[in-house]
Amino acid sequence: MTKQLKKVKISIIFLILFGSSFVTLCSNVKSGPLDQIYECTPNLVILYDDSLLQKPVKPFDDATLIPVKVELDLIGPAVDIVLSKLGGQVKYIVNIEMAEVPEGCQASIIPSLLLIDLPTEDIPVSVNATISITVNQFVPALSQRKLGVRMVSESIIGNKAILINSGNYTQDIPFIVGYYSQLNFNYKDGNVRSIQPDGIADFTFEIQNFGNGATNVISEIVDLPDGWSTEIVRSTILGSELVGSSSSKIISLRVKPPTDFGYHEDRQIIKVSMLPVCVDNPDYQGEPHYLYFIVQSKGFFTPGFELGILLFAFIFVLIPIWKRKKTKNGKNDFGGKR
Repeated sequence: MTKQLKKVKISIIFLILFGSSFVTLCSNVKSGPLDQIYECTPNLVILYDDSLLQKPVKPFDDATLIPVKVELDLIGPAVDIVLSKLGGQVKYIVNIEMAEVPEGCQASIIPSLLLIDLPTEDIPVSVNATISITVNQFVPALSQRKLGVRMVSESIIGNKAILINSGNYTQDIPFIVGYYSQLNFNYKDGNVRSIQPDGIADFTFEIQNFGNGATNVISEIVDLPDGWSTEIVRSTILGSELVGSSSSKIISLRVKPPTDFGYHEDRQIIKVSMLPVCVDNPDYQGEPHYLYFIVQSKGFFTPGFELGILLFAFIFVLIPIWKRKKTKNGKNDFGGKR
């Protein structure tokens, strides 16, 4: 009797162990493929208005702000089922940062942590962010640079199974560096002249381009006084050291005062405007610079005075000679008659 009871107990324990192992095995076999069916793969992309990035980012200017949208899409055979379970209840977390910033530039994106509300059905869905760009060193004008933006998302798990995978994406955002003008002027021999009324004041000065691009300097005389005349080259092309071209030139200014008859004591300030214009794109210009030159014209001006003196001397010398000769000839004629 005792032996039979032991056999029954052993049989029951075996059946229990076998049954539990079978249930566990069946559960693993069934749940594995089903869990994979529910897994969704995220796709993150940054959307922006291309026209905003066509406007150059000017060096040393205020930050350029670019509004963007970070869009989330889900890929998988059971997206609708996952959204019906998570939508309206769960936020998809995305960490976003700058992965690459060009030399001479600074950039950031706000906010750095994005919380995307999962919808119940409509996908893709997006959230707003802002990229800030500044150029704080000399970078060649109108050159294209790019920012690298990294987006890292966390996975979402439901009932011990992954419903949405994590993601790691990097996207390039291109932008154009703006034109920055910086001119320096050096008066080679001063900017003050004292001349005679019939004289000419000549000035020379050096222009240096410290900007980030080749520059066409447009020269123009501003508010020229009546009776005064000037000569100056209108266009001067200067290269940029950033691209290895000559960045300085010497130009001349010639000023001529009025030449009216009489005594002169004229003093005028000649104002010259120097406007920097981008050679590669004349639509981009810098602020005009103004140069000032002082000319003083003092003395008598008698047009034709020298000719008058010469004529007077000619008359003063020749007339007495002519009279003397005429008198002598008259005496000879009188003597002959006698």
